[in-house]
Amino acid sequence: MRLYPGVPSAKGWGEDEVSGGTMSHAPRLVAHRRTAWGAALAAALTLTAALPTASAHAPGVQRISTATGGGQLPSASTGARITPGGRYAVFVTADPAGGDERRIHIKDLRTGTLTPVPEDMRYTGGAVISADGRRIAYHNGNRFPHPYVYDRTTGETQELWPAQEPDDTSYELGTVGAISADGRYVAYVIGNRHGNQGSRVLYVRDLATGTDDQITSLPPEGMIGQVRLSADGRTVAYDVTVLTGSASGALGRVYVKDRRTGTTHRVDPGPEARSVLAALSADGRRVILTTTAPSNGPTQPYVHDLRTGRTEPAGPEGSTAVAADPRGRHVLLARDGALTLLDLRTGANRPVTTAGTALPGAVTRHGRAVVFTSTADDLVADDTNGVADVFIHRGH
Repeated sequence: MRLYPGVPSAKGWGEDEVSGGTMSHAPRLVAHRRTAWGAALAAALTLTAALPTASAHAPGVQRISTATGGGQLPSASTGARITPGGRYAVFVTADPAGGDERRIHIKDLRTGTLTPVPEDMRYTGGAVISADGRRIAYHNGNRFPHPYVYDRTTGETQELWPAQEPDDTSYELGTVGAISADGRYVAYVIGNRHGNQGSRVLYVRDLATGTDDQITSLPPEGMIGQVRLSADGRTVAYDVTVLTGSASGALGRVYVKDRRTGTTHRVDPGPEARSVLAALSADGRRVILTTTAPSNGPTQPYVHDLRTGRTEPAGPEGSTAVAADPRGRHVLLARDGALTLLDLRTGANRPVTTAGTALPGAVTRHGRAVVFTSTADDLVADDTNGVADVFIHRGH
């Protein structure tokens, strides 16, 4: 058993995925593409027609940003994420009239049903979905977006905001970072419009108790970027961009906090490099990140094992880690507009697309499927809407 070529073998690659100072806060309810990686990669891709439903899970590429009856949507769809079991996907679709409305949709990949989140949407983004498809967290709003979580079972939407804001500055906007697999915990960030203060403080809301756990302290080290939660919400990973005023421009640091013990560890490999978080395994043990060498040098994906303390390459130099499956074994890599899925244990690469983009949360359990966005019109038959669509690539 081995990791990416050159990386020693490691224990802990089990087949089972882990399933599932605070401040009191009463929940508030609110109304309701393209450079090819190479000809070999393109030739390896299997193209299949879009299906009105996902009843046939044949290997290859299928379009999923379609209406319940299977017809294509008239406007662009982006920002796709998928549940670990591959049952549900969530994405955002723009207003067909060209306005600022951006509707969040949930696609049931078993039945083909497309369901919108029922709130009024303006400049909506960041949609993430719990493993059972019940809860969708997102941020919504123009100049002052706020984070929310929608419960499909109860039909209720709850705004996420601490009961008592820090008194060091004003707080007027917020964004969603992550949702735990069990749907109980949501990570969100608050800040304001002034300079680089848009993402100052990171919180985790416990939806069962209504309490908010402040993860980062003040004054802020820098701007909080990507955030991930373990399946049970106990472990939080996040990155921080620190402006230096030097030739390098900025440093990027990646941290992991154990909410039970209160301990925080820095896991990025280079003190003078810029590191960006990609994924945290469901058990909270492995962190996938990408580091850019100083002075805009080459990128390098890494996997850090919190149990052993080892940081090893997780892909070739020049690529970027985008996402990973829940175990942190299958890593989605981006390079020159193409996406491939790397098995860290065997070193095998699976082509996904030569022209696409993806987000964290795009890979299902065991790397069986990947969702991505592409403007290419030759991935499936009858793609004539002329806009970006969301697709799923299933392996053999």
